[in-house]
Amino acid sequence: MHEEKVINRLKGIINKNLNNKNYETALAACSVCAEIMYMHNQTYVDEELEIFLQQIGNQIIKVNKQNEITKPLASHRTILFYDGFGLDTRGLALIFVKALVEIGYQVVYVTTEKAKENQPRIHEVTKGTNIKWIYIHMDQGYLSWINELNSLFEKFKPETAFFYTTPNDVAATVVFDSYAGQVKRYQIDLTDHAFWLGKYSFDYCIALRDLGAKIEFNYRKIPKEKIVMLPYYATVNYDEPFAGFPFSTEGKRVIFSGGSLYKTLGDKEKKYYKIVESILEKHEDIIFMYAGSGDDSQLNILKQKYNDRVFHVEERKDLYQVLKHCVLYLNTYPMFGGLMMNYAATAGKIPITLKHNHDADGLLFNQSKLKIEYEDMDTLLQDVDKLLENPEYLKEREALLNGSVITEEKFRRELEELIENQSTSYEFEVDYVDTSEFREEFDKRFDIYKNVSIALYRKNNKKLVKNFLGMYWIGKFKCIKENLRKR
Repeated sequence: MHEEKVINRLKGIINKNLNNKNYETALAACSVCAEIMYMHNQTYVDEELEIFLQQIGNQIIKVNKQNEITKPLASHRTILFYDGFGLDTRGLALIFVKALVEIGYQVVYVTTEKAKENQPRIHEVTKGTNIKWIYIHMDQGYLSWINELNSLFEKFKPETAFFYTTPNDVAATVVFDSYAGQVKRYQIDLTDHAFWLGKYSFDYCIALRDLGAKIEFNYRKIPKEKIVMLPYYATVNYDEPFAGFPFSTEGKRVIFSGGSLYKTLGDKEKKYYKIVESILEKHEDIIFMYAGSGDDSQLNILKQKYNDRVFHVEERKDLYQVLKHCVLYLNTYPMFGGLMMNYAATAGKIPITLKHNHDADGLLFNQSKLKIEYEDMDTLLQDVDKLLENPEYLKEREALLNGSVITEEKFRRELEELIENQSTSYEFEVDYVDTSEFREEFDKRFDIYKNVSIALYRKNNKKLVKNFLGMYWIGKFKCIKENLRKR
């Protein structure tokens, strides 16, 4: 079944259940619809879904809007930070929350119950500060989720709230939209390259780079005056001891790469793996190590050929230390790793990046002058040869990375300016950028059966399985078959 037919069918389910005031089912259909759009990534916004969610919010939170007793009376120093991911060091929650408490705000940090006891680093950096931890249930139905989050707005009466969440978070979208005109709302555009819900759930969209701002303006149709630029830095635990390599490095040098392995798949030419193989073939002292999870079939082919020189490991807590012990960092392709590029630059290691459209643009300051992006594979390999064979040239290039990442202190000052005056010192352009080739990569990898099955399997969405029973089981079979193949 074509994606468009599935989307239209889901929208029909939303309409029917909205009219019958069966909001739980309508919200589930909205979430599944959004997840499919995110995975396929052919559009950046869907006005119909946004209107559906506004209508639901008007119905289920209207009492709170009309009741002056429960209407938030803004508390200037109280900030509600909603984190729909609940991760620890991955993502951007840690750097935002750390900055907010250091500035002196009272932070109400709201995330999923599943994150409880799984965020040691965030707890560590905010210890002894004015922060309140709130864990809510996000797997016991969307209405329950909405009610829990809404009650926190009513209880703590924040003047400011941060909207930082997954692309298909229908619950938070409904609640944040409901507080328009009552709370200053900032959305952190982590998923700037793909579809997400919540176009009307914020007053200001925080773009993390120029490309994000361009997509926000040209594709999502967000007015420029609602877009603010704030670059980020990678969280580095400098005190984490180096855990070593799972191999001997005597007489060897390490090229490191990492991230979800799907980022290395999708192009027919398998350019990423050809680059690795070319380097290994020419430089016998090089060991290649990849840290991350996912489909490792192509990596295993390399391992078979270079058994003692290709290693696949799990994500490392000592990421910064790993990078410091490497000679180069190889960025993923056709999808780049933004955080990993930032990490590498912070560690003073060149993030070698094969250019793919504009998707890696603007992640580092003065990126075009750093000479880290290459238009084609041959040019990249020629420069890698020179970097590996000429120590002085390597040092010169590494020196260019100084100042390419925003400092923690600068980030904190800019964030405070953003909250107090709704602006930062960073300027940006919103000229048109063509993302068609980038979106084409998603289209090639997209499997409607697998993605529908994955979306329906989530606890809050299982009641929709009966509407797509055939697709669900075909998708389940495909997932099982793929997992068996990986073994």
